[in-house]
Amino acid sequence: MKKFILLAVACLAGVNTFSQSFMHAIGISTFIDHTSRMRNVVSAAITYSPRFNLMETKKMSVSVGIPLSVGGSGGSGGGSEGYYVGDDYYYYDDNEDSGPQTKGRWMVDIPVIINLNFAGLSSKINENKFGFFVGGGFGYHYGPVNLEHVDRNGNHYTDSTMQNSYGPIGNLGMRIKLSKRTHEGIDIKFSYMKSVSKRQPDIYGVAVMYAF
Repeated sequence: MKKFILLAVACLAGVNTFSQSFMHAIGISTFIDHTSRMRNVVSAAITYSPRFNLMETKKMSVSVGIPLSVGGSGGSGGGSEGYYVGDDYYYYDDNEDSGPQTKGRWMVDIPVIINLNFAGLSSKINENKFGFFVGGGFGYHYGPVNLEHVDRNGNHYTDSTMQNSYGPIGNLGMRIKLSKRTHEGIDIKFSYMKSVSKRQPDIYGVAVMYAF
């Protein structure tokens, strides 16, 4: 027990020798909601991505962040006629090139991510021009989906609605520092969230942000 306590104290002392800092970025993102039983839905969003470097050296850092995205998807026209069932609106698919009608909807994406950041923009003290990062965590996504159905008469229709989705998420990307004198630059990120909620969409994401 004494050896364990001494080891824990030594580890904590080692962690405290690393510096810590807060960094953030803001930009635009694109999300794709996808499952095998749905039409893919593309949403655009504004993303604010704060991160706190828990540990950092001159070459790399370990950070925790919550890149919050808020946006939505536009509606699409079509020659399909629709009808209401309760609060949901359904559209018959008349197989026109324009596809079924869908309505505009909003979305929110909230993941918690732990990243390993290397080289440029891994911290405020790193002077490299280029850097990259990789990591993962857990995410929550609330956004638009288009559910395809076939009724008893063989008619095809699409339910243009909203659904929750949550699950493990992974991301990776690169950073380009704009100047050696500052810690400003460009973040390019790719992400994927695997839904663990039954029949809910997996989420693909791409973001381009200005880091400062």
